[in-house]
Amino acid sequence: MKKYCFFLMSIGFLALTFGCNVSTIENVQCMSKGKAEIKYFKDKYKAGDKIKIKVETKDLDREDILIVWDGKFGEQYFEKKVYSEDFIFNFPDSISNYSGFASIKVVHCNKILNRKKTYITSLHPKGAIESYLGPKTLAIDQNMESMLCLIPTDKFGNALEITDTVLFNTKYNNMAMQSVSKGIENLVTYIKIENNQQVGKVLLGAKCDDTYIDEQEVAIVQGPMKKVKINVVEMHPFSDQRQLVHLNTDVIYDAKNNIVADGTSIIFVVYENDEVIAQYQTYTVSGIANVYIENPKSTAEWKVSISGAPQKASIRLNFEDNIESIPVRIEKNHLVIGPVIGSLDQYIPDGTEVNVVFNYSISETADIEHGFARLKIPVSLTEADELICEVEINGQKVKLIY
Repeated sequence: MKKYCFFLMSIGFLALTFGCNVSTIENVQCMSKGKAEIKYFKDKYKAGDKIKIKVETKDLDREDILIVWDGKFGEQYFEKKVYSEDFIFNFPDSISNYSGFASIKVVHCNKILNRKKTYITSLHPKGAIESYLGPKTLAIDQNMESMLCLIPTDKFGNALEITDTVLFNTKYNNMAMQSVSKGIENLVTYIKIENNQQVGKVLLGAKCDDTYIDEQEVAIVQGPMKKVKINVVEMHPFSDQRQLVHLNTDVIYDAKNNIVADGTSIIFVVYENDEVIAQYQTYTVSGIANVYIENPKSTAEWKVSISGAPQKASIRLNFEDNIESIPVRIEKNHLVIGPVIGSLDQYIPDGTEVNVVFNYSISETADIEHGFARLKIPVSLTEADELICEVEINGQKVKLIY
C-alpha cells in the first residue's frame, strides 16, 4: 500500500514539474525584445487608394507578426513572417473603400510594437443624388412647409465630407429661381419649402459637383373648402335599387375664395334614422363634385351630408313605396306572383328580386320578368295540411295561407 501511494505521489510530482517547464518555455517564447516601426504611412488617403507601408524591424528575424487594420467595420488581421529587417506590405485594394478614421498596428507576442493613424476621405459624388421629399402638397391658407433632404455619396457609398456643399435651386410659380448652398451635416443636407401664399407648382433641383437629383416638385393648392351646397341633379323618388340618385355640389371655395384644387376628396355620408348607412368618396373637377347613390329597397328618409365641411352641408331625400300591389296565388304546385304593379301603374322593372319563405323554414328567391315571378313549391310541402307563403319585394311584404 505504501509503495502504491509513493508511486502516485511520484507521478503527481513529475506532472507538476512538466507542467511548470511547459509554462516556462511558453513564457520564454512569448518574451520578445523585437522592435518594429511603420514607415510611408500617410496621414490622409482618398477612398479607393492603394495603401502600402514599409515595416522596419529589429530582432524579429524568422518571427511571425500580425499587421492589424482597424477601420469602420472593425479589425482585420494579416499574418506575416519576417525574413529581413525591413519589408514592404501591400494591403488589399478594398481596404480603403470606406471613408473615416483608421489605424494600423504591428503586433508580436501580444505586444503592439508600433501604431499609426490615418483618415480616408470620400470621393466626389457619383450618379444621381438620393433625395427625399416631405409633403408634396401645401395648402395656401395653412401654415405648412415641406423639406427636401439629400444624402450625397461617392461611388463606394461613403457620405461626403462636411466641407462639401450642395447647391439647391427653387422655382416658385411666376417667380425668379432662388439658389442657396448648404453644407453637409450628419451625412445629410436639406432645405425647407415654405408656403408662399401663391397657388402653383414649386420645382426643385440640386447638384453637388457633377451630380444631380431627379427633379422634384411641390404643389401649392387652395385650402380646405369653406362652404358647400348639395343639389339634386336627378332622382327617382321610389324604393327601387335599380335606380340611382345623382347629386352634385355648387362650386366649392376655400377660405381665400379660391376654387378648391381638382382632385379634392369629397365624402358624401348617407344617414337613415341618424345612423350612417353608406359613404361615397368622390373628387372635385373645376370645384364641383358629383356622386351617384343607389336607391333604397324600401320606404326611407335619408339625410345626405358632406364630411369635413366647415359649414355642414346636407340635404334630405324621401323615397316612397315603388309597389302598389303584389297579387299571389297557387297554380299547379307553383307559387305565382304578379302582375306586380308599380306606383306609376306599370310593371315593376325586370330583374327585381322576390324573396319567399315557405312555412317559415324554406327560403327561395326569383326575379321579376314582365311583371311576374314563379316559384315551384318545395316537394316536402306539397302534401302539407297548410301552406304559408311570405313574399317580400323591395321591403314590401304580403302573406298567403293556402
